[in-house]
Amino acid sequence: MQLITPLSPQKDYSDKKIVFLAGPIKGAPDWQSQAIKDLADLDIYVANPRRENAAHFNLDSQIDWESHFLALADVIMFWIPQKESDVAGRDYAQTSRFELAEWMAKTRYNRVRKQVVLGIDDSFFGKSYIVKRLETENVPVCQTYNETLKKVRSLLKIGGRLFFTSDTHFSSERAMRLSRRPFQSIKEMDAALVLNWNNTVASNDVVYHLGDFGDFNMRSYLHGKIHLILGNYEIDAFQKTPALQNEMEKCFESILAHDRLILKNGDEVYLTHKPSECKRHMFNLFGHIHGLKKVSSNGLNVGVDANHFSPISEDDVLFFKNAILNHYDYEVFL
Repeated sequence: MQLITPLSPQKDYSDKKIVFLAGPIKGAPDWQSQAIKDLADLDIYVANPRRENAAHFNLDSQIDWESHFLALADVIMFWIPQKESDVAGRDYAQTSRFELAEWMAKTRYNRVRKQVVLGIDDSFFGKSYIVKRLETENVPVCQTYNETLKKVRSLLKIGGRLFFTSDTHFSSERAMRLSRRPFQSIKEMDAALVLNWNNTVASNDVVYHLGDFGDFNMRSYLHGKIHLILGNYEIDAFQKTPALQNEMEKCFESILAHDRLILKNGDEVYLTHKPSECKRHMFNLFGHIHGLKKVSSNGLNVGVDANHFSPISEDDVLFFKNAILNHYDYEVFL
């Protein structure tokens, strides 16, 4: 286990899963230190917002740090222990309640949720209300710290899934404007793409990105082992700046012009950037055309504009492959 604190240096934390300890600090016992000890045997990062020394505390910096690692985390562990002391001018765990509501709302409509684990001590006033409200969200509330910890540890063992995406165009004003993406700024677009990605993909999952990635500096914010199929933007960039390929090779597991992949049911798919490069007698995954077309008679567009600005899973690909080949009629492909 490696610890991340608000004083940790900026670096790439994408090589391991991250657990964020998102419970009360003011008025609460230092349960975070116990959680760090209890997770110490795992090859993960633990992000702990509790500061040893509050002498140089800056609220804006703290909020930015917490927002960044909450978005990056694979598992958010909310534990609300018994109150240790009163804090003048504030209710106990008031910030934790805001954060919990925020992350329930953010993950509600994702097909694969960010894993939020909640445990509340019986002494906490308002527990019954939270439990009742979360019944409709299908979020179980753990009754003890040990039960909460056990749930976190079990979720950290899940991974190794396969996802596909394309045409993120990180930091591209042109892509945002021409594709009419529903964002007010580049910063908002990048933040939404990162959040959706990390709500879907875990650190040890595999993602095939089918080209036009955009700003390569954004890779450090993303979960998963990423294989890049070259898009026209990458090819153009190589031609202008050959040395760029060396920098890209540091970002991705592999860089390929195209690829063939065997899915878990034994089916083979062809991965390419442009629909015009698809193989006629194979099932293809492609991008390039953004949201203009979801399916073809022998392929699926995995670009973010056609898929709710998120990567899609191997199960999604198999679902659409079956629908395209066996159920959709001729009208779908006109």
